[in-house]
Amino acid sequence: MDNETYQQLHDLPKELDNPNVSIAAPFSQAVFPGRGKFVPKKKFIVIQNRKGHHRKNNLSYLLRSNNGTLIRIDINGKTHSHVPTPHVHIFDEAHHNGVDVIPLSKLRNYLNQSTDVSESLLAFLDYNNFETKNLLFSKNLV
Repeated sequence: MDNETYQQLHDLPKELDNPNVSIAAPFSQAVFPGRGKFVPKKKFIVIQNRKGHHRKNNLSYLLRSNNGTLIRIDINGKTHSHVPTPHVHIFDEAHHNGVDVIPLSKLRNYLNQSTDVSESLLAFLDYNNFETKNLLFSKNLV
């Protein structure tokens, strides 16, 4: 994705379609559809992945739009390009469409690097400009 499109999509105020957010159970993933807050035709999908086969605490987040993947943040998981987790893959030209790996600590305005599944989802949503004040989080145990 070109840098300008990435930045426009990232900066766009967004909201989830459903304010009731069920956190992914261990060894599963949850998908949260969303849209542009003021541009509803811009569709987004947030994926919370906890499908670790070898790493039981695997946790990553992915944001996709109808233009393609924007960002993936691996909170716990595999080291990529000698960069341990937590780290970030940004799918724009400046970051070679996700090939470059950045430590999460280097990402400006990412305020909470918690490994808690609820707190980390909230931080991911906040960073990607989703409205979060009316969200209700619940945990799936199965």
